[in-house]
Amino acid sequence: MWRYSLSAVILVLVVGGPAFAQEKPKEQLVDQVKNSIDRGVRYLRQQQRPNGSWEGANGLIGGLQFTQGGQTCLALLALLTAGVQPNDPAVAAGLQWLRQLPPQGTYVVGLQTMVLAEARQARDKQQISTNVDWLLRARVAPGGRLIGWGYGTGGPGADFSNSQYALLGLHAGKQAGIKIDDSVWTTIQDFYMSNQITNAQPNNGGWGYTVNDRNARMTMTCAGLCGLYICGSEAKEGEQKLNKQTGVAARCGFYRDNDAIQNGLNWLSRQGNFSFRLGQHEYYNIYGVERTGRLSGLRFLAGRDWYREGCEFLIGLQGDDGAWQGRGIDGSSVISTSFALLFLSKGRTPILMSKMAWGRADEWNNKHHDMKYVVEYASKNLFKNLPLAWQVFDARRMDGTKREKVLEEVGELLNSPILFINGHEKPNLTNLQKEMLKQYIEEGGFVLAEACCGREEFAKGFRELMKELFDKDMTPLPPDHGIYRAHAVISDPSMFPLERLDLGCKTVVILSPKPLAGWWEENDQKSAKGELAFRLAGNIIAYATNMVPPQPRLHHVAVLDTKEEAKLPRGFFKVAQIRHEGDWQPAPNAMKNLMAHLREDAKLDVALQTEPISITSQKMADFKFLYMHGRRKFEFADADLKGVRWDLKTGGLLLADACCGSKEFDAAFRQFANNLFPDAKLEPIPLNDYLYSKELNGTPITSVKCRKVKLGGVAPELQDIAPELLGIKQKGRWVVIYSPYDLGCALEKRPSSDCIGHDHESALKLAGAAVLYYLNPK
Repeated sequence: MWRYSLSAVILVLVVGGPAFAQEKPKEQLVDQVKNSIDRGVRYLRQQQRPNGSWEGANGLIGGLQFTQGGQTCLALLALLTAGVQPNDPAVAAGLQWLRQLPPQGTYVVGLQTMVLAEARQARDKQQISTNVDWLLRARVAPGGRLIGWGYGTGGPGADFSNSQYALLGLHAGKQAGIKIDDSVWTTIQDFYMSNQITNAQPNNGGWGYTVNDRNARMTMTCAGLCGLYICGSEAKEGEQKLNKQTGVAARCGFYRDNDAIQNGLNWLSRQGNFSFRLGQHEYYNIYGVERTGRLSGLRFLAGRDWYREGCEFLIGLQGDDGAWQGRGIDGSSVISTSFALLFLSKGRTPILMSKMAWGRADEWNNKHHDMKYVVEYASKNLFKNLPLAWQVFDARRMDGTKREKVLEEVGELLNSPILFINGHEKPNLTNLQKEMLKQYIEEGGFVLAEACCGREEFAKGFRELMKELFDKDMTPLPPDHGIYRAHAVISDPSMFPLERLDLGCKTVVILSPKPLAGWWEENDQKSAKGELAFRLAGNIIAYATNMVPPQPRLHHVAVLDTKEEAKLPRGFFKVAQIRHEGDWQPAPNAMKNLMAHLREDAKLDVALQTEPISITSQKMADFKFLYMHGRRKFEFADADLKGVRWDLKTGGLLLADACCGSKEFDAAFRQFANNLFPDAKLEPIPLNDYLYSKELNGTPITSVKCRKVKLGGVAPELQDIAPELLGIKQKGRWVVIYSPYDLGCALEKRPSSDCIGHDHESALKLAGAAVLYYLNPK
C-alpha cells in the first residue's frame, strides 16, 4: 500500500524504528471469493442468448421433463444474488423473457417464483401469486396424505428434490407478501417429519429420494433439514404459548421438530456422510449445503466450516473462463456455474448478529428464530434491504483449546458486530469462554444479553460475569441514552428497562432483565409491546454498528496477542501516550489497533503496547512519537513543558485528538499547544501537504468520513469531508498533528452514534499518515 524512500530506511536505523518487510501479502480468501464471483458473473453474461434467455439446445435441466426455462431461472437467480441489479440490461432482458413463461413444471415454477421475488418489482406480484396457487395445486396427496411434489401438476410421481424447490418457491412467495395459510406449513412440516428414515441403520435421521426410499442421501437430507427450518419458522406461531403482555412463554423452548432436526444433523455428522465430492450433482449439492448452513445459522455442519471449505472447493474447480462444469443434473456449465455462484454469494452475506451457544445442549437456544427476525427487521429498516445474516457462534468448541485458538475465534467472531446471549440459567462459562468474551468486547465487539422469559437466575449471573471480567457493575441505562433514539425514538423506556456496561465513552454491553425475545420469536411487529421490542432491537443495532454494515463473511480480522510484547527485540517502533488529568485514556486500545493495522498493512515492525508516560518523565527522550487523547479539561505548568518541547524539536511528533469531539478537551489542548510553542499556532494542514499525499500514503487522502455537528442541532451523521487536521510546524516540519474530531474511539472501533468524529477506516488513514510522516519526513 505504501511507498518508502531510502531516507525512511536511514531514519528507521537512527531512531530505532521499524524495518520494512518486502513480501507481497497473500490474497485473503474473502478477496478470492469476490474475484471468483466476478468471473462467474462475466461468464453467465457471455452465455446469454439474444432473446434474453440462457436456454440450452433442448431447454431442459439434465434432460428432465417439465424443466424448460430452468436454466434461465438459475442464471437470473445467481446474477441477482451476486448483486447484479434488476435494471441491469442482461437481467432486465432475462426477466422479460421469464415473464412470458407459463407455469408447467415444479422445478421451474419454484425457481421462477424465487427469481421474481428476488427482483422485488411490483409488476410481478400477480405472477408470484399465480405461481403460489399453481404450486399448491401441484401437491401429490393420495388419500389426503402429502407425499410431496412431482415434476408437474399432480405428478408424475413425487420426490424430495421436486418438493424442496416447490417449498423454496412457496417460501419466496410468502416473503414477497403472498398470503399462504398456516396449515400449509404445518402439513409440509409433517411430511418431512413423518418420512425421515428411522430404524434403518446407518440411515437413521436422513432422507432418501422418495418417501419409500430408505437409503439416505446427502442432497436429500439437506433438503429435508431445509424444509424443517423453513416450515418451523412459518408454522411456529402460538407453539410456545407466549403471553403477549409479559413476554413469558409457557412452553419456552418447545418445538415439535426439535428431534427431527437434531437427527438430521446427526446423520450429516456420521463419518463419510458429509462431502462436497459426490462424483455427480456436486453443484446441486453445494447449493443445498449453503441453504442448510444459512437457514440453521450454523457455522459448522458435521464439524466442518462449511462456507470456508466450500469456497476453497469451488475456487479450485473454476475454469479459466470463469465457469464451473459439473456432471449429472448440473452437467450444463450454465447450471453448475449458477449453483456455484449461489453458494458463494448467499454464503458471503455479512453476519450482523451472532448467537452464542453455551452451557447445556439447548439452554442458549430456547428461541430458535429470534435472531432471524431481528436481522430481517434491521435489514429492512436500518440498512435499506441490504442482505444480512445471523449465525450461531458455538463457544463450547473452544473447551480444552489453547490461547491461539481463542484469538482465532475472536477474529472470526468480530466479523459479527453484535453477540447475543440469552438463557434461563446462570451463564456458567469456562475460563476460555470468558477470555474469548472479554477479548471480543475489548476488540470492539458489542454484547446484547437478555434474560429469557425474564429469568432472574440469568440476569444475576450475567451481572456477576461482567463484574468478573471488567471489575465494573452493570448500571441502569438512563432515559436520555443514545440507544433510546438511535433508530426510533422510544418515549417510555420504562417498558423495557435496560442495564449497561461502558468502556471508554461507549456502552459495549446491554442487558435486558425483562424478556424481549418472545416478541422477536413470534415476529410480532403489530402489538404495542411487540412493535416496541423490535424498535428497541433496531435502536441497539443502530447504536452498536453506527449504521455501518458488517463486512462480508470470511473477512479477516487479525487479533494479535499483546503478551508477545515481552519477546520483541529492541528497535521496534513504539508509541508513548501522555498522561494528563483530563481523562487521558478513554480509548486504551486505540494505538494498539493502529499499530496492528500498520503491522499487517504496511509490514512495519511495531510494538502493540503503548507506553503511558508523564510529561515530566525522564523517559520522554526515549520516545519520538507521542499520542494524546482525552475528553476533559487539563493543564500543565509551563515549567513542565521543557522535556516534551525539546523532544518535538529534535525529531519527535505529537499526534492528538479530542475524544468524541470534546469541546472541553479541545479548548485545553489548544491552550497547551499555544504554551508549548508560543511563537507558532495550530493551523489547518493544507490538502496539498505531503502528509496527505500519494507519495507518502500510496493513495492520496482527499476525503474521509466524519460526524460533524449540523446546524439546528440535528443529530450528527457520517458525511464525506476533506481531512481537517491542524498542525504546528517547526523548521518546515509538522511537530504537532491535531484532530478536533475523534480518532481514538474510532481506532478502537467503538465510537458512539453521537460521537463527533471519524469512522474507523478514516481514523486509520489519518493516524496512519501521521506515523508514516514521522518515519518518512520529506
